Amino acid sequence: MKRAIMLLACLPFLLGLPLAAGAEESGEKQWQDESVYYIVVDRFMNGDMDNNEGVDLGDSNAYHGGDLSGIVDQLDYIKELGFTTIQLSPIMQNDEDSYHGFHVSDFRNVEEHFGTVEEAKQVVEEAHARDIKVIFDLPIGFVSENHPWTENDARSAWLTGEEVVSEHPWFNQLPQVDVNDESVAAYFKETMEFWKEETGVDGFRVITDGSDLSETSLQDSPLIVYTSSIDEDHLFRTVTREAFSQAGNSLNDLLIEENHTQPHQLDFYDVSRFTHEAVVEGQNPITRWQLALTHAFTAPGIPVLYYGTETPIDDGGDPQNLPMMNFKAGDEKMKKRIEKLTSMREQFPALTRGDYRELYNEDGLAVFKRTYEGNAMIIAINNAEETRTTTLEGLEDDHQLRGLLHDGLVRQQSDGSYRLGMERETADVFIVEPNSGYNWLFIGFVGGVLSLFVIAVTVISLKNRKADKQ
Repeated sequence: MKRAIMLLACLPFLLGLPLAAGAEESGEKQWQDESVYYIVVDRFMNGDMDNNEGVDLGDSNAYHGGDLSGIVDQLDYIKELGFTTIQLSPIMQNDEDSYHGFHVSDFRNVEEHFGTVEEAKQVVEEAHARDIKVIFDLPIGFVSENHPWTENDARSAWLTGEEVVSEHPWFNQLPQVDVNDESVAAYFKETMEFWKEETGVDGFRVITDGSDLSETSLQDSPLIVYTSSIDEDHLFRTVTREAFSQAGNSLNDLLIEENHTQPHQLDFYDVSRFTHEAVVEGQNPITRWQLALTHAFTAPGIPVLYYGTETPIDDGGDPQNLPMMNFKAGDEKMKKRIEKLTSMREQFPALTRGDYRELYNEDGLAVFKRTYEGNAMIIAINNAEETRTTTLEGLEDDHQLRGLLHDGLVRQQSDGSYRLGMERETADVFIVEPNSGYNWLFIGFVGGVLSLFVIAVTVISLKNRKADKQ
């Protein structure tokens, strides 16, 4: 009887055994394989109370206490979400009112509100211990009004004499740097080398006012270096947010990056939170996020998640309202979706390196295919307000589509097609794999165990009855 019970107890584990092959090997990791979590240092986590001078949680324009020590404290949290890279807002020495870090007054020192160079090194070391890369924001196209270069010294020639023109208040009217000057380019290249030597950082997001860096040597570096402009259009973000702002919207205009190494984000400091936009439209922000994130994490390019998206933060429609991260808040559905998406990017190179082909896109249902070295993934997103179905043709024979988000299974029809049905406002990512069919050996084993259990129970019941009669 005990043996029968033990075998029956094992059934849930046996039934959970995977019947299909696992993810393909990815080989050496590349920059395009990363999933990035962007941290606004001052608004993330207050780990050191000794650097809180001037902190005022009631003033949205004042420092709130987040620092490098706090980031170290929360690295396990970021690791659990599945991110492979963290990107930090500028940590360099800033003006007193520059909690966001973009008014740099010393490119080779750490803002005292955030910590020290040694603590910056600790962030990198602790992140590396968890297999997480670290990227620093490096704004080079402008400086603080109080930067030494603005004074009458030899380096004042490094400025253009003009001011930055921007709709964003953080950047408007800042002194503009001549990034195409050879001496300036050499200085910033040496600055990147300084931070690499001092902290071990993996790379930089080099931020300009729109100036072209193609003629400079700044990108000629063994580190990860990508450029960003304060006035770029962010077309991927714009189109994606518009498409998923409401249920029923068409997905025909979704933009696909041709550059697999192009980072893209749906929320950032220059646009109101997508959560707030969904609320204004009377939509469920969690549902809207789940669909939009599925697209962002499976389309070509590198997804960059703005801090607090997983909770999700609502800024009230003001991009300059950066609330303090609340680690006690959060939505489990959001976190689970993010964890699954980051995990899939880690396991399946087709999602990070594969080519992209649209299979179907009508009435709010879009189906895409990513293929890499013979391995294929199918991404299906239904933004419609009702269930949608489509028939997929031209896929491999005798295969099946196994859903990774909702555990669905689509097998080939007798006519060779695959009939895919998606409930309203849902998305799934399918791995295309050989048809597992029915595992008769396993089914026979389960049947045998159940038969033994029934026989054992019957025998014991009969014995108990005989004992009662005696």
